[in-house]
Amino acid sequence: MAHLLSLDQSITALGYSIWHIHSNQHCSLIQYGIIKLDKKLSYFERIISLERILDQLLSSYPITIAVLEDIQKHRGVSLTTYKKLAYLHFFLTYYFYTRSIDCHTIHVNTWRAGLKKVIGIPNVKKSTVHQFYYTLFQQPADFTTDMSDSLGLAIHMCKNILGVESIMLNEAKLKHLP
Repeated sequence: MAHLLSLDQSITALGYSIWHIHSNQHCSLIQYGIIKLDKKLSYFERIISLERILDQLLSSYPITIAVLEDIQKHRGVSLTTYKKLAYLHFFLTYYFYTRSIDCHTIHVNTWRAGLKKVIGIPNVKKSTVHQFYYTLFQQPADFTTDMSDSLGLAIHMCKNILGVESIMLNEAKLKHLP
């Protein structure tokens, strides 16, 4: 039984989703939400707390595949923030490697273009992806773009890389961690 963990990286609130991959035939969304990191902690302490949260997730779900959105430097993101995201990306890659979890990193433009083909959205803007899932999940009050990015990244991974034929979303539970 394989499980996939999808993470939209952030230094304060990571969007995540957990999927059960039944076979090459289909996968189902189990849980999604936000992993909130305490902004009062130093950045190093946030990463340590994230390790504990991920350990708890792994004790509940036998994650065999992880998928991360690649980081990118763009206007509006300070060099300091970009460096923190690079440290986080290294930590996550190392974390999954040391636990023998197959970890994939996918650029945002790649997964959004792949998602567009799968779900038929008109464009690949962040707001369009968010609106699609916001509507699909019946407009939960605290639904964020971090969550929708994690869901889109995972669906791209399942359909376009793993070759899964169908995706089920009806079993999902919204749960914020910790």
